[in-house]
Amino acid sequence: MYLKQLELCNTGPIGHAKIECCFNNNETPKPIVLVGANGSGKSMATAHVVNALIAAHGTVFENSDVEQGKVYKLRSSSYIRHGADYSTAKIILSNGFSVYEAQFTKLKKNYKEPFPDYAKWNEVQQDESNHYTSNFHNRRSEIERELNNTTHLFFPPNRFEDPAWLNEGNLRSKASYASLKSTSSHSNRPILNYAPMRDLQNWLLDLVYDSFTIETKTQILPQNAIKGAPPLPPYIQWREGAATNILNPIEEFLRILFDKNGQVTWIVGSRNNRQVGININNELITNNLFQLSTGQAVLLDLFLAIIRDFDLSHSQLSKLSDIKGLVVVDEIDLHLHTDLQHDLLPKLIQLFPGVQFILTTHSPLFLMGMKKIFTSDGFQLIELPSGQEIEVERFSEFESAYRHLQDSARFQSDMKKRVEMSQKPLLYLEGTTDFDYLTKAAEHLGKTEVIQSFELVDAEGYANMDKIWKAYSGHLGSSVHQKGLLLYDCDANKEANHSGKIFRRQIPNQEHKIPSGIENLFSNTTIRKAIDHKVDFIDITNAHQMKIRGKTINIPEVWSVNKAEKRNLCTWICKNGTADDFQNFSFVFDILEEVLNFNVTEQPD
Repeated sequence: MYLKQLELCNTGPIGHAKIECCFNNNETPKPIVLVGANGSGKSMATAHVVNALIAAHGTVFENSDVEQGKVYKLRSSSYIRHGADYSTAKIILSNGFSVYEAQFTKLKKNYKEPFPDYAKWNEVQQDESNHYTSNFHNRRSEIERELNNTTHLFFPPNRFEDPAWLNEGNLRSKASYASLKSTSSHSNRPILNYAPMRDLQNWLLDLVYDSFTIETKTQILPQNAIKGAPPLPPYIQWREGAATNILNPIEEFLRILFDKNGQVTWIVGSRNNRQVGININNELITNNLFQLSTGQAVLLDLFLAIIRDFDLSHSQLSKLSDIKGLVVVDEIDLHLHTDLQHDLLPKLIQLFPGVQFILTTHSPLFLMGMKKIFTSDGFQLIELPSGQEIEVERFSEFESAYRHLQDSARFQSDMKKRVEMSQKPLLYLEGTTDFDYLTKAAEHLGKTEVIQSFELVDAEGYANMDKIWKAYSGHLGSSVHQKGLLLYDCDANKEANHSGKIFRRQIPNQEHKIPSGIENLFSNTTIRKAIDHKVDFIDITNAHQMKIRGKTINIPEVWSVNKAEKRNLCTWICKNGTADDFQNFSFVFDILEEVLNFNVTEQPD
């Protein structure tokens, strides 16, 4: 079961956010990462999703994570956004399962038109001030089949394991064989996961025992009767069966986790002190999984819990891509070193293509790692409280992160070296498509000499532009011999400024349907020609209405360049565009000429 849509209105800090979940061409889900400052509604958003999962679970099983008839997330008017008189939530899951809920500041009968924008308003009783409904009970057999064959887990931010040095933890760390109940009304698979290591050890011990005893096959080999021939080994052994089929993908995961290649060997400890450990390629990794570092333990807990949960389902597991389901992790970067956030965590997520991960984070390094592994189009980055999908570089945490990096000796050395080697003024742009657009525009507008006066530099995004500006506006600026221009896209919200010979300018915004990026310079007519050639170039959000505090707001149609088609659109326009199409680029050349002619002894306004 996957999340298809989450829509929240007047919920905590969220005015209105509608998140449409995306899927790849092979119908596998794209990871969803929620970002935003503290208090922006990330935990509130995930709580609605988790509440829906637990409600579905409670429909089928008597031992759900909360008491029967209760909910995981409190419904209270205190969570209504300040100034609003109602809040609503809509959760749409795959196969048509849904949850709707609303909270009102007064009884329904006391509302006058316009009514709150709530799809289930007609179901609310006149003397009710809140409402909750789902279609789980009406489709109990279907939701039971869904829960029994897929995995659904939530890892809250207060998850932890006792450290190895804690005596109580060591006493509890001994593994024993798993004891599971086998009744249809009982589930051995809770949604909430806090510290599952002991259950994981017991489960692993079961798998190792079954694989190396019950599933071990032996074949006696006939001895070679040829005189002088070397004797054959007396027998060969191999393992095959359900437990072995599960251990194989676990071993694949462990090799990635510990960055080791080779055969995995399991260690189960002595009879009176069962502890599960591993060797990889004859190198001892740990003889007790409780002795891992906190970061490794967090990752082991998370991903082994996913494998274990799916193993306890009714589905067959022989490879990690078999696992299907929905996993929510609040603060995915919790307890993880920077290398684990950037390099390892995205690789582990990639091992589970059938799992829809819904994650929250404050870590720019994790997002950079996700972009490296998945590319920008391979996952969704949603900023709250707006609910808008953004590029990694637009994540506000980058600004504070780079502020701490601006004084690094390595950065300053690299930057200074680049400046000293330059024989022309440097023109920093946010991406390589900007290079092509400006070069082609110069040809059409007779400005080739102007663009050739600069050395074009790919700053690799908005955040790096800020990083460069901060470095130059400090003591590095005094050593610059050539002019440099940081040219931001129209949506960067940057004021014109200069420090020494380094200039900061922003391309002026045009009243077009594409509101951001250098593509904003193209008229609606030009973009329409591109759409007629290939509709995939542009994503269109239709004009619609919103009700905010009872007032109807008309939202105009908005166009945006599809991230996966940004390069293809550039190639097409550069090949087919005319001088009329590129006419607004004259604003850019005005900026370039201004900087070239600027007397650096002048001071900024």
